[in-house]
Amino acid sequence: MNRWVKDIDSNWKNARPRLFFTSKRIERFRDHIKRQGKLREAWLKLIQRAEGLLEAEFVPEEYAEKGSGQHGNYGRPSSQVRDIGGTLGLVYHITGDKRYAEKLQETLFYYGNYRRWCGLQFTTWDPPWHSELNTARFCYGYAVGYDCIYDFLSPEDRVRIGDSMIRLGILPTLEDWLLPENRVHALDSMGHNWWSVCVAMAGLAVLSILGDEPRAKGWISRISRGFSQWFYYEGNVLQSKPKNFDREGAFYESVNYTNYALSEYLLYRLAWVNTFPDSSPPRIDLLDKAGGFFLHTCYPTSDGLLSVNFGDSGVESDGSRTISMLLANGYDNEQYRWYLERTHPDLRDPVALVYCEPEAEVSSPKDWPRSVIYTDIGWGSMRSSWEDDATFLAVKSGFTWNHAHADAGSFILLHKGKPLIIDSGSCSYSRPEYTRYYCQSQAHNVILFNGQGQSREDIPRGVKTSGTLHHLMDMDGLKYIFADATGPMSHHLSRNYRHFLWLGGVILVIDDLRAHSEGRFDWLLHYEGEAQIHDSKICLDNGQAKAIIHTMFPEASIIVEKEGLKDHRPNEKTSYFSLQTRGNVRDMKFITAIVPGEKDANMPYIEGIQSSEMIGVRIHENGMVSDVYLNLRADGRRMHRNSNNSFFGWETDAYLMATTRLKDGDEKDPDSVLRYFVACGSYLRRDKRVILDSLSKVYAACTMGQSEMDIILQGQPLMEVELGVPQKPEKVRLNCQNVDVDYNDATKSVKLTV
Repeated sequence: MNRWVKDIDSNWKNARPRLFFTSKRIERFRDHIKRQGKLREAWLKLIQRAEGLLEAEFVPEEYAEKGSGQHGNYGRPSSQVRDIGGTLGLVYHITGDKRYAEKLQETLFYYGNYRRWCGLQFTTWDPPWHSELNTARFCYGYAVGYDCIYDFLSPEDRVRIGDSMIRLGILPTLEDWLLPENRVHALDSMGHNWWSVCVAMAGLAVLSILGDEPRAKGWISRISRGFSQWFYYEGNVLQSKPKNFDREGAFYESVNYTNYALSEYLLYRLAWVNTFPDSSPPRIDLLDKAGGFFLHTCYPTSDGLLSVNFGDSGVESDGSRTISMLLANGYDNEQYRWYLERTHPDLRDPVALVYCEPEAEVSSPKDWPRSVIYTDIGWGSMRSSWEDDATFLAVKSGFTWNHAHADAGSFILLHKGKPLIIDSGSCSYSRPEYTRYYCQSQAHNVILFNGQGQSREDIPRGVKTSGTLHHLMDMDGLKYIFADATGPMSHHLSRNYRHFLWLGGVILVIDDLRAHSEGRFDWLLHYEGEAQIHDSKICLDNGQAKAIIHTMFPEASIIVEKEGLKDHRPNEKTSYFSLQTRGNVRDMKFITAIVPGEKDANMPYIEGIQSSEMIGVRIHENGMVSDVYLNLRADGRRMHRNSNNSFFGWETDAYLMATTRLKDGDEKDPDSVLRYFVACGSYLRRDKRVILDSLSKVYAACTMGQSEMDIILQGQPLMEVELGVPQKPEKVRLNCQNVDVDYNDATKSVKLTV
């Protein structure tokens, strides 16, 4: 697929406004706001805001230059310009009331007298920077405002405002970020959200002066080609930089910054399409999937919607701006509108308001996959359902740098509409607590060694060997994902593997650890709400949500209460727990059972089981019994020998194995097993009956119905696997696809080739 922009039509659209509030779009919007409904309500609120902006006092340049941070106080004037440009521009265009145009013109004249649209501290750097995120906001306000009152302005006024845009916004940005003569940035150094935001908004400003400025067309061509490279940037090994986007459309920096980076680009893309209606924008395949990232990281509650807050984000952050701009750009999706209804009901943004289609179809994502893995950025999520207040588990084991924290192997749990096991969050970047606490491993649900986590240099310099996620599985009653967090902790550990096995109503967290020398391991648990300790259990309560944390292994761990900081409230202390090993050890296995529930509800009964070189748990729940076995011979201790082991009548070389049967079923009879799970195993046998056979080790889950089999099978590129079943199944689903299989009546097995 060609990712490069095609030659643009030499005849761009001249009628104004042309960026967003085109005549066709405004005609449709006028029709909507004649009728009662959410668009009319939002429009009336916008008029009220416009009336308030008519009285707004401008920000003196002397004030903007002050401030201790790198941005100075430029946030206030740049935000004012952005708000005035979009709000007054649209209201003037709809009403024709010249008061709005006059205030907008006055605004553009006033801020055009500034010496710079950039924090003063940036100009002292080596080499100096002349543009930043505030510059981008100025560019947006000027572009939209100029476009909306173009016909109101005199030719002399257009020249004056256009020159201000070029001198203070467009050229400083393009010369910093894009043009070869003076460029200081590379995609490898600042190719995250800043590149997209700064270049997109400069591009928007260029589109607004197209036809007035001879250089504009060349600038636009370079900007569009640059974005194709930004989307498909694959990282830089030498300088420890990650790829920007996962192949499934997720941006590594967090929900918050994905929304920021994508929405600004999509604004530029929408304006480009409106300006060049006879040309095609560059084909960016990732945009087909980008909206799905926000849905898969959201948690719908009866009160609204929460989001995964890994990195510099918040549980109330969302991707509504990106979703609305995807829809405006023609990426139509009924589930996107469901997301907007849950996150963006007031439609404060003028562009989102005008492009909203209130009568379009809306559908919940109830038929979407309940689990997802983003292997390139190391994010995964699993949910019990898409209904409100379900149970939701998110896992992160990926890159650390910039807005991505030192949190390889961390996880969060939301249940009954409330956060229970949480990420500590973030705070203002100017606060010392940001780098001292929030970014560090201690603020996340990870394992420390001798009180130490990832290197503190990982945040500013980038982690050399990042964490990874593998082998997501999801079938009825069973979910699994495997996190390898060894890389970021390799200065302490040679094994740092974390397995999440969700069986029924129990989530098992199984940790396999080996250090370079003896020391203490700390299993961290950050929580929301109230907590009480009972023997080896931690009981969490947050409203209607409840969870019990069972420390199954090691049996002699110590629960220690620690002091942390509240999310986005660094002045407030909060408690978290550390499950510590007794004495110094080099090898350690943690098996921790997390049981989410409701207050006064019956909870599953869990007991520890073990035999020679095996530890595990037995779960009793709803008339079912699940046995989970961790084969200690499979942790790398046997060189040149397979991890063959026998326990409770089973023979296997699997690292992890689990069976589920009816409570009254014979635990010695394989025919009583309703579901098998195997992680990293090549065979499973009992009483000379073959249940699983594969030359290479596989990850597999299988339900053993009377007439149907549901199978998940992962492993090598080529696998030939046999599964023992008591009778020929009528229907077999392999990796979510119906397949035909060979059934051997003599061996009572089906053969699968992948």
